[in-house]
This record gives sequence, structure tokens and C-alpha cells, in this order.
Amino acid sequence: MSTAEEFSGTVRIGGVDVQIIKGHGVLPKGTAVATPGRTKRGRKPAAGSVQVKSIKDAGAYGPEAVARRVVDALGNNVTAKLLGVSQDGPGRWATGVDRPSETNRAKLADLDTLVGHLLATFTPEQAALWLEGQDPFLRARPIDVFAQEGPGRLIEAMKAYAQGAFA
Repeated sequence: MSTAEEFSGTVRIGGVDVQIIKGHGVLPKGTAVATPGRTKRGRKPAAGSVQVKSIKDAGAYGPEAVARRVVDALGNNVTAKLLGVSQDGPGRWATGVDRPSETNRAKLADLDTLVGHLLATFTPEQAALWLEGQDPFLRARPIDVFAQEGPGRLIEAMKAYAQGAFA
């Protein structure tokens, strides 16, 4: 039976391949190691240490405000088509005349997320062209991917674009 001190090989730890030689790890060049009990100056606490005691029902996240943002950015007809609802639905939600169902509220939140990422990554003109064009990361038109899958893959593609993956 071998002991840890005798082990040699490669193990994957936290997404990093670590070479083990006689029980001692050899990290890839440039890998930072945190010393237990010491924090770097200016470092923020880990996300696991945050405690959320409550979340307020802020008006800016209500269905009326979200619908208004999305309709202002995309227009009523495009919003309705992307959500698969009647043409007057988003306008009625934005004015507070009607409220979206829970399903449509979730779709509206997804569309709001997409619009936020689009405007953070592109100019409005670039965003429209990107949505309608072929994206190499998605291998499809982003607008079609959103309609079928939601915003997840589009946000990944925009992050790749912002990081220069396609430069």
C-alpha cells in the first residue's frame, strides 16, 4: 500500500491540473496560492461570507418597470414577438394596465437581463446587428438562440466577445 508521500501523478484541483511528485504538489507557473489565515490587502471577503437577510420589493424590479425598460429598448412589437405574447401585452404591462403571468414575468426578466448585457457590451447599433447576424460562438443568430433557449448562451458569447475571443 502506498502513502501520500509516495504518490506521483497529476490531479485536477479546482479546474487546475496539479502535478504531484512524491506527495508534493507542483502548481503551474503563475498560479497564486493563498496562505491560510492571511488576507491580501484590499481583498474583498469571499462570496460565501455574505449574508442576505432580506430583499426588498424594489419598484425598479417590478413587472411594470421591467416591461417599460424592455419596451423602451426593443420596442413593443419586438418585445411581444420575443416573449410570444400578443402585441398589446408588453405595452399594457409597461403602463400598469395589466400584469404579466408568472411565466411571462420570468421571460420578461430574462429579456431584461439580455438587454442589459447587450447595452453593456455593444452600442445600440452594434447590438441590433449582432442579434440579427451569425455569431461564431453560438453558430447561429443570437436572436434565434434567445427565442429557443433564453439569455444564458448569449451572455456567454458577449463575455467572450468582450474578452477579445474573436479578435
